[in-house]
Amino acid sequence: MEKMMATAYDEIQYVSFPYQQSHPDKLASVAKLLGLNPPKVENARVLELGCASGNNLIPIAENMPNAKFVGIDYSEPQVAAGKKTIADLGLKNIELRQANIMDIGPKDGMFDYIIVHGIFSWVPKEVQEKILEICKKNLTPDGVAYVSYNVLPGWRMRGMIRDMMLYHIKRFETPQQKLQQARGLLEFLVKSVPQDNNAYGSFLKSELELLRQQSDNYLFHDHLEENNTPCYFHEFIERASAHGLSYLGDADMRTMATHDLHEEAKKLLTTAPNQIESEQYMDFLRNRMFRMTLLVHSGKQTVLQVNTKLIRDFMIAGTLRVKENGPELHSNEPETYIVPTGGEATARDPLVKAAVRVLNESWPERISFDKLVELSSKKLGLQVPTDQAGLDRVVDQIGSALLLFYTGLPMGAIELSLRPLGVTREFLEKPKVPALVRKQAGIDGVLTNIRHQTIRVGDFEKFVLPLLDGTRNKKGILTSLQELVQKQQLQIRENNILIVDPEKVLSILEKQLDQVILILGLNSLLLSSK
Repeated sequence: MEKMMATAYDEIQYVSFPYQQSHPDKLASVAKLLGLNPPKVENARVLELGCASGNNLIPIAENMPNAKFVGIDYSEPQVAAGKKTIADLGLKNIELRQANIMDIGPKDGMFDYIIVHGIFSWVPKEVQEKILEICKKNLTPDGVAYVSYNVLPGWRMRGMIRDMMLYHIKRFETPQQKLQQARGLLEFLVKSVPQDNNAYGSFLKSELELLRQQSDNYLFHDHLEENNTPCYFHEFIERASAHGLSYLGDADMRTMATHDLHEEAKKLLTTAPNQIESEQYMDFLRNRMFRMTLLVHSGKQTVLQVNTKLIRDFMIAGTLRVKENGPELHSNEPETYIVPTGGEATARDPLVKAAVRVLNESWPERISFDKLVELSSKKLGLQVPTDQAGLDRVVDQIGSALLLFYTGLPMGAIELSLRPLGVTREFLEKPKVPALVRKQAGIDGVLTNIRHQTIRVGDFEKFVLPLLDGTRNKKGILTSLQELVQKQQLQIRENNILIVDPEKVLSILEKQLDQVILILGLNSLLLSSK
């Protein structure tokens, strides 16, 4: 059975991606906000179960050189590919191992953060129990474990489609045949089931549109695997409790808040006897399909109401932008902000409005909360209070607004972290991007930025990025680009006309390079120092 599983897994390999919510930065921040003292991220030990080729773990390891990382995966080809990337990058703080999760135990060491993403729902029950055992026995006393899984009731409808696909493909043998037939069945269902005034037809169409955008490896491993067992949130927590683990919170704290719910629903949720029941009812209300649960050792004293004063321990960043021309900064007139990923927010307090502007000017770097208070006050011509009562008032003014944005707006609108990021948007004397980014640019142009997000770049950027290794100044970069033009590996066009005049080529290259550096900086790809 194990051999059959490994063969299918290797034939259509699961392609892993950076998953920002699983980053130790995020786990530590949530733990701190909920009243714990998590291990320091910079020198933590991190374990990932089901790491595939390391596309989630390797970027974290590169950007946190003083931390130690171990990735475990069952697929030998996947681990081999990851090891090659690690060797190419010269990383010494990460190890990928080909191993069965069932063989992992205390002998493999203790870890401050354990990541299990996209694995739990797709393995047999005995492996699920082993995962929870590892999260208990291999987790340091103050550590945090991240486990993602499919949940009911939301997955029930999607599970129905999975059942239909599995029924249809059982007569076919190879993974490729199964994939082709599964997609064919979905197309057939959408064409055959009426959509007008038909909830079932509308649902099938929405699922087809979703799956059309997904790769074969996603469809095969997420929908056609032998095991895909969703559960209710409370059932997962009961199983975790049996292993001596407690629920800390969700990696996405927005899902723990009730901003999006009807007032009557909010009122009723206050009558729930405990946090687990409250969040289970929220899953019912939202028809939730997927969870990213954070677990800690039982007995840890957490808080449900975040203390605003805790925000002074954090580094802050934000992507909120003033919508059109806002009101005068000192006024109490409402100002509207837009989030690049969608959504809007408003603020009236002049100090909050000043803080949003400071974060805008500081992007992409994170700044300390105290520095944010200082710069925000300066914008208004104010001094930071020196008395405790006055300082507490300012901290509450800015902090409560930021926490509201953090838990109520799309991900990334406000970022809270316990460490600086080390990025810049300036054109430094010798600009540099991470080595992994330079490597990725030469493959397909899909990059992992320093914020652990996926960024896609254009053709010109693919020529520029390999040159940003910190050894070339602007003149050196332009010289290298000119050489590529001379070798006809890079073409420069203006109004779709090929430019060959050397002076004109240099002029265009310089303008394009300036623009590219700005774009890379705003997308958190430029390192602030060597």
